[in-house]
Amino acid sequence: MDQDTFFQAIVFGGIYGVSFFIVYLFARKTSPTSAIQFMVGSWIGLMSFVLMGLGPTSCLFFLILFFASFFIFGQKASGSLQAFFTANKIYKATTPPEQVANFLGSQYYSCSDVTLTSSSDDTVHFNWWQGMTSSLVKAGSAYVNSYTYYLAISFAPNTITESFKQAARAKMDTSGFTFRKRFKHWFVLDTATPIRISELEDGSFVIIWQTYHDVERFSHYIDWLKANLFDKKTSELIEKPANQENTITKTPKSETLPVIPSTRHQHEQAIGQPPKVHAHSRR
Repeated sequence: MDQDTFFQAIVFGGIYGVSFFIVYLFARKTSPTSAIQFMVGSWIGLMSFVLMGLGPTSCLFFLILFFASFFIFGQKASGSLQAFFTANKIYKATTPPEQVANFLGSQYYSCSDVTLTSSSDDTVHFNWWQGMTSSLVKAGSAYVNSYTYYLAISFAPNTITESFKQAARAKMDTSGFTFRKRFKHWFVLDTATPIRISELEDGSFVIIWQTYHDVERFSHYIDWLKANLFDKKTSELIEKPANQENTITKTPKSETLPVIPSTRHQHEQAIGQPPKVHAHSRR
């Protein structure tokens, strides 16, 4: 490799690397795995042209790939959040649980009420908390906004089974991951594994995921909850005081409530909180 080619490799490699990192920050919300594959594959391909002494040709392909990536990953995800909230009876909460709100930080999360119904018409109620924070990330000499999205599920005291709590903690356990899963878990956001599970002083049970707010991932959480909340073969409900009603009951007739909007700002405005976005460390 001559000196000119080496110099071009350093310059072009740095420019392409920073540019594709910006693409990744944009594309990871739609498909984090595909975003990494696209970023790494494009960078390697372009650097191959540079090392062969075809720097100008690599620039042409770079421009095509760079602008095409925003079109490809900018396509709207299939499904509507509005329709998802309606189908799963996710409505804005009139009175968010105070203990859970203090634990999560109300400035980061907005709260909704959810009612899940099993095939046998049993129901379970819980709260659905959506949160988003932002921070500035340095990419080369420029700063770009990086957004972090969270979803928390909270259950009132004495309303879920011990086996469900065990299933939730098992879902968080990564000790059984293979090397491949550990490697992927390190470099790609694992939206299926909770980042924190806590049982509060009042008995509320909280599960938190770092995730993206889209129908695909929200559907995964709902399906997992249905599969574990209504599993009566291996567990019984926690015994509750006689003066309290069971959480799992026949589906009551309820009035039609307004559905929470499909965006972060509208979601928070729906519960009477002004949108607030702060830099916030991962919980």
